[in-house]
Amino acid sequence: MTAALPANAGNLSPAANKALAQLLERGKQTHSNAVLVLQDGHKLGHYYPDNKAPGPIELMSVTKSVVALGIGQLLDQGRIKSLDQPVADFYPEWKQGLKKDITVRMLLDHTSGLQNFRRADVEIYPAPDAIQLALTAELSSKPGTNPSYNNKAVNLLAGIIEKASGQPMDVFFRDGLFKAMDIHPGPWSKDKAGHPYAMAGLSLTAADLAKLGELVNNRGQWHGHQLVATGYIDSMLAAGPLEDGSGGLLWWRAPQWMHFDTDPASYDMLRGRGVPEATVRKLQTALKGAHFDDPEALQRGIAKALGADAKSIMADQLISRGIGPYRLFKRSQGPIVAYYGNGDGGQYVVIVPKANLVAVRQIDAGNDAESADEGYADFVSAVLRVAEASGAFGKDSPPH
Repeated sequence: MTAALPANAGNLSPAANKALAQLLERGKQTHSNAVLVLQDGHKLGHYYPDNKAPGPIELMSVTKSVVALGIGQLLDQGRIKSLDQPVADFYPEWKQGLKKDITVRMLLDHTSGLQNFRRADVEIYPAPDAIQLALTAELSSKPGTNPSYNNKAVNLLAGIIEKASGQPMDVFFRDGLFKAMDIHPGPWSKDKAGHPYAMAGLSLTAADLAKLGELVNNRGQWHGHQLVATGYIDSMLAAGPLEDGSGGLLWWRAPQWMHFDTDPASYDMLRGRGVPEATVRKLQTALKGAHFDDPEALQRGIAKALGADAKSIMADQLISRGIGPYRLFKRSQGPIVAYYGNGDGGQYVVIVPKANLVAVRQIDAGNDAESADEGYADFVSAVLRVAEASGAFGKDSPPH
């Protein structure tokens, strides 16, 4: 056994200790490089291969959640006027046409309307300048009308941070938030023009990423200093326009429980959005009368329905049309109790404010395509089980 027993879990109930041990063991089973769980700022437990904490690991899209904190600092400093300030104030070439209506908020909540390929290796990584790629992109929808996860648009935040602060984004963080929190980042991936990516590319240790989780859990306060305004943290974590309020401003929101039942009306919606008939029929046949008790079971059900090409079908035929997996189902859920950043390969930082829990999971996969047993797709649910077993949610329990 290389999964560490809880390091500071003496005050946990037997049920919570069991849930924590299962979370850590699952970290081992999924070939994690780091799993770290804190409560009230103290370590409950960890898993590291050979019990040795690794160095900084690339956060993938959890980088977005970190970048959102930098935007909050610039707002507090008055260097960005408001979340609804036009991007054209920073890039005057957008002062004409519909792009003049795109705001900083729209880059954060994925409603800019910029044309986008979901996979970054299609356009973004080959491009010499990720910011210019975003600036010259066509619009695929009217700004503010069609929420759609957009790596290309998010990269514009790197340019805005540089223009507002007078420093490249990586330097702004290194000399500002990271210095204040004694965070020591690894390399931050950049395009050929030298711009750090805002969509991905930041490397942090699990302990340093957990510090940022603590900052958010404490509503912007760190060791008695208000590093990010409380009001901004609240706005960042509030429900945005993404599907069913699941996203805030580059952070995700998790309810205490979720149940899903097939919605027969969804298939006409798919046809109306132009999803190929063969895909609609696969889903309609395989999911007839289906019920799932959590998002992970739902994802497995959809993957089974779509077969070997499920991942590409979801990305190219559904998500590209603004259709997330939840849209196929009638959904019931409990209150929002957790917030998290999530990156390809299964990178996570999760906070559960009612339990004062912060949890991090990292894997150094080396590319975007994790093996089937490495993603730890149920990490958020595992963290919630620890919180629930510790009594954080009171006597409320999900209906069955």
